[in-house]
Parts: sequence; C-alpha cells; structure tokens
Amino acid sequence: MKLRVLLEHPALAFVFRLYLAGVFIYASMAKISYPAEFANNIASYQLLPYWAVNFMAVFLPWFELVSGILLALGVRTKAAAVAVAGMLAVFTVAIVVNLLRGTPMGCGCFSSAEDQISWVTLVRDLIWLAMALHVYRYDRALQLERSFLLAIKEA
Repeated sequence: MKLRVLLEHPALAFVFRLYLAGVFIYASMAKISYPAEFANNIASYQLLPYWAVNFMAVFLPWFELVSGILLALGVRTKAAAVAVAGMLAVFTVAIVVNLLRGTPMGCGCFSSAEDQISWVTLVRDLIWLAMALHVYRYDRALQLERSFLLAIKEA
C-alpha cells in the first residue's frame, strides 16, 4: 500500500518530468547543430524512405526540444508527455527492428559517437517510456500553466 502511495505521488511524477525534459532538451542540441550527421543516423536505421530522412533530421530535434521545454515548464504537460511517449515508442520499435536484424549501428540518440545499440539501449528507452506514461497519469506538481489559469479565473 505504501509503495502504491509513493508511485502515485505527484512529486515522483515531477522528478520524472524534469528528468525527461533534461534528456530531450540535451538530445536535441547536437541534432539541431548537426542535421546532416543526424540524417546519416536516421538513414542507418533503414526504416524511412530516402525522401523522408532529411525532413525527419530537421523536424525531429526541434520537436524534441519543444517537448522538453514544455515538460520543464509544466505547460501542456499531458500533451508533451504524450509526444515524448510517442517518440520513445517509435524509437523503441526502431531499436528492436535493428537489433533483430543484427545491424551494427550507433543509436544516434545524443550524438553519432555513441556505443552501438544493444538490449541495454532498449531497456533504457522502455524505462523512459514508463516515466513518460507516469508523468501523463500522475503529474500535478508545479505546472506553470495551471498557475496561470488560476490567476486568470481570479481576475
């Protein structure tokens, strides 16, 4: 019973929210700075058609950055948590497919100079996915948006 209370506590969701925000903001930085390098990482997964690789190399890092910032600020937290969970679900599928193929490649998650994908990478992404779902379900602490809406109602 105490474990359930701990797991459902808004403070845990707040910690997960800030952690995921930091991960996604950090992950976006190198990708935004070096989109061609990130395009090569995307292409190495061999899951997207060639014409979509450059678009994803430019769009995805900015989507990660905006999602991370929204999580950090507590603005549209549920939407940001869904976005992060969606990205993590797609990343997880891409990793599983390439692990089953036996493709030796780096993750491309943070930079191109990373270790090769492994089952550890998969477990890490699944843990992050669980954190994002936890944030979606239980986060209520220190949300900037909620404070702003309360101030509007009072006015």
